[in-house]
Amino acid sequence: MNYVINPDFKLIYAKESTDDLYFKHNWKDMLIQISQCEWEILSHLVNNRDENKTLAYIKQSYDADLAILNQLIQYSQEIELLMHEDALEAYQNQKNKKITQNITAWKLAVTQLFSFLNITIEFIGRGNLRFFKIAKIPLEKTWMEKWAKNAWVQNLSSIASLLLIILGIGQLAFHPTFIEHWLEFELLSSPYLIPFLILGLLSSTFLHEFAHYLIYLRYGGLVADLGFSLVLGFIPFVHINTNSLHFWDNHKHRIQVILAGIILDISLVLGINILLNWEMDKIWFSHWQFLQCFIAFRIVFNAVPFIPGTDGYFLLSEFLHEPALFHEASRSLKKCKSVLFRIESIELTAKDYLYGSFIIMSYGFISAYYCLLALWIIVPYFISIIP
Repeated sequence: MNYVINPDFKLIYAKESTDDLYFKHNWKDMLIQISQCEWEILSHLVNNRDENKTLAYIKQSYDADLAILNQLIQYSQEIELLMHEDALEAYQNQKNKKITQNITAWKLAVTQLFSFLNITIEFIGRGNLRFFKIAKIPLEKTWMEKWAKNAWVQNLSSIASLLLIILGIGQLAFHPTFIEHWLEFELLSSPYLIPFLILGLLSSTFLHEFAHYLIYLRYGGLVADLGFSLVLGFIPFVHINTNSLHFWDNHKHRIQVILAGIILDISLVLGINILLNWEMDKIWFSHWQFLQCFIAFRIVFNAVPFIPGTDGYFLLSEFLHEPALFHEASRSLKKCKSVLFRIESIELTAKDYLYGSFIIMSYGFISAYYCLLALWIIVPYFISIIP
């Protein structure tokens, strides 16, 4: 019986301390974990296409028997990591049928547009009101991955960000006219304003996510996706899916990956501040200030730890050593409600009070954003229709 490895599983992390391997299913968004020796046995089975040869191999290398080999094969088939060679075509047809059923006319048009640019886009359509995943672009074997893995690009990017921060802080310290400029700020309109803002925000967003991706690959990340999502139901959100980050042993490296985007944004704000000290037309001066304001707002929004999906949220998760912080906080809030309304007699811990406070703050921030949205859209509409 010939076997093949499911091509939809991608290795996302190899944990050296425990010799564990983590794989992610491309379109089912499923994570599995197997040991290095189990992977070597499966690879031997697939490459040699003979169970007897693999049995002899594991007896010699691992002092194992036929029962262990059969258990590994059965488990690997249950999680769909391993499959019969003749079943692969049926699996691919089932996958294509499911994808075709879920694709609409606009998704097909977007897919064809991206394929024309030689970019693969995969639609997800999964999540909730807090964080809804729309689509993703796999970055494996792309020019972006090639650049991010380049040692020269990594070093030059770090040096450029550091220089911008140092020079920007020096500009504030020795040339305080920046504050005067902001006090006199006036947005001057021009035909170039909207295109300039769109191009500036797209470029700064790309650099923000590239910073995450660059540090992720530097410290051992293998596979990542460029994701497109909605935060709080209406805020477009572009992000790098660092699939294996929470498996890393090195806490410092995890923090650096999370902080990379915020540090890049700070360097951009300070870099624009240097640019504003040059002689330029008042209209363009106004446009650059407005773009700087947008990036500064993104830093503040992204640093809020009470909104799942932001860099601030992941930093707080790291500080508390709780990868699924929002989920655990929701459980603590349920326990607090049970005690408050005397549904159950449970002893609450300090952690329950802390996490319960977090979830209340989180709902408060989320509600505040929806209120701001209502004030921005609904109130002007009613004012316009009131005689």
